Amino acid sequence: MRVKTFRDKNMGRVLARIKSELGPDAVILSNQTVRENGQCLCEIMAAVDTDEGSPQAGVENKILTIPQNTVAPAAPGPAAGVPDGDWRREWEEIRGHMLALMKPGLALDKLDPRQRLAMHYLEREGVEDAVLLTVFRSITKCGEKTVLPALSRVVTVKPLPSGEWNQRIHVLAGPNGAGKTTAVLRLALAKKREHPETPVHVATLLDGGGDGSMLKRYAELSGIAFHSVSGAEKYRELCASLGRNGFVFAEMPSLRPGENMDERLRALGMAGSPEVAVHLVVSPTCSTSQLKAFAGRYRVAAPGSIIWTKLDEACNFAGLVNMAYIARLPVSALSHGPDLTRSLVPASANAVWKLVFKHQLPGDSREEADAGDTARDTAKNAA
Repeated sequence: MRVKTFRDKNMGRVLARIKSELGPDAVILSNQTVRENGQCLCEIMAAVDTDEGSPQAGVENKILTIPQNTVAPAAPGPAAGVPDGDWRREWEEIRGHMLALMKPGLALDKLDPRQRLAMHYLEREGVEDAVLLTVFRSITKCGEKTVLPALSRVVTVKPLPSGEWNQRIHVLAGPNGAGKTTAVLRLALAKKREHPETPVHVATLLDGGGDGSMLKRYAELSGIAFHSVSGAEKYRELCASLGRNGFVFAEMPSLRPGENMDERLRALGMAGSPEVAVHLVVSPTCSTSQLKAFAGRYRVAAPGSIIWTKLDEACNFAGLVNMAYIARLPVSALSHGPDLTRSLVPASANAVWKLVFKHQLPGDSREEADAGDTARDTAKNAA
């Protein structure tokens, strides 16, 4: 079998190059978006069967990045005109078929009983097969006795607010109703509690719709400076108002159909700024397919994370694991409940795993026996 990995900013060029180099019988093994030198690239691994005696037989482990000034030949037939959404659906189908074929081959008997119990629990909760395969391979490769080290390589944590972030301007983006406005205010209040002497501001990044009046009212009641940013000039004024050590937490209205995050940041004069981090605000009440759509739509070439809101409304928390695997972003903050002052906490590995395995909300001081049923407690102990 001949295997090659291709990278390019344009999916169409990647597909055309695969068909040109590997032929029409090539099979797509994986498809993901990676960051390289600050750019988001489409990375596709493809394979084609070859004769064992052929000099080209075997696995090629190098990655081919297609030069940007190279025009790849167009794919023949109707495939050249297939919309991007259709390609994505086809890749998801191929990926699903491959995972279905691979899953029965998982030798779970190689794992310790505690590990098997934790893996079965994750599967019942709704963790995707691709994540389970990744965790299984990681456990068997490293010889670890629990699943948490392997899971921690999938679900990373970078607390916000904390000194782990070098950026001073934190933009919260996501779908309507995700809780961006309250999350902005909660983060600003948490930052003020952490460093009372530090200037903390909030802002609304206007897009022609809405006026940020709700955030403005909340900010006035909390004694926090409020800004409206509608373009590059307003953004420069905001940066000047921060001084040398100020911070700002800003909400961005949801994207319009066909719009992407990089376009929105360029319109505001924020694209490429080393001071800016962009955080995706989502709720675990969303389905995995919906989380995938959000991860693709709100992807941006800037440092970022995932902020989870409305945790108290979710029936399980497999989405935390699935989304971290899909988006390749760390978890930064966890929010639940209506209280504005104490219902958001910086993310920690302990808090994440208590959510996943025990359904225990951050700050819940109930005894372990009251945090969930026996199956969840047993799975937590096994992990």
